Amino acid sequence: MFNTNQDSANGGKGGLNFAFQQGNRGALSVVQVNYLLNDAPEDTGLPGLYSFGGFYNSKTFMSLSTPNATKSGTYSIYGMFQQMVYRDGGAGSQKGLTVWGETALAPKSSVNTMPYFVGGGVCYQGLIPGRDNDITSAGVIYGTFSRYIPRTTAETMIEANYQITLNRWLSITPDIQYVIKPSGNSAIRNAFVLGTQVAINF
Repeated sequence: MFNTNQDSANGGKGGLNFAFQQGNRGALSVVQVNYLLNDAPEDTGLPGLYSFGGFYNSKTFMSLSTPNATKSGTYSIYGMFQQMVYRDGGAGSQKGLTVWGETALAPKSSVNTMPYFVGGGVCYQGLIPGRDNDITSAGVIYGTFSRYIPRTTAETMIEANYQITLNRWLSITPDIQYVIKPSGNSAIRNAFVLGTQVAINF
């Protein structure tokens, strides 16, 4: 359970402001259940991770359906998984093909800007010979906007990236995205996005 004090979230009092009485009162409660498949050292099957969860936020939100009004509370449920479907090598090898998917429902559209969200994709570790720790990934995510937000429908993003693992503590991931209807608005042109992520493990 988390305090939803906005001042605390913004680092008030150096991150030590835990008061409930300031700003919107409320608490964010989160529950998640995970199931690991073939995760034990002696397991020879293909590994997977399956998660299901949800949250409830009791704070007060500005209403999307009624101007200058507020609504109390919102909730969401979600599920996600990743499952290796092909392994290159014997038991314990991380090389191979993994599929993943996720979905989230936050149906209170008078509060939530994106009530429905779904995504899926694939990744392959060791696709290029001699680069066993590199990971090639591709995916698509799709989200619909609240019917109370004018001139918006849904946004789709297609993404591909390649994680270059230089050593145990450093990796670089060039990334390309194609966004269809940014912000769900057909008046905004589709967009290409290029980026690079650098990860350092201490």
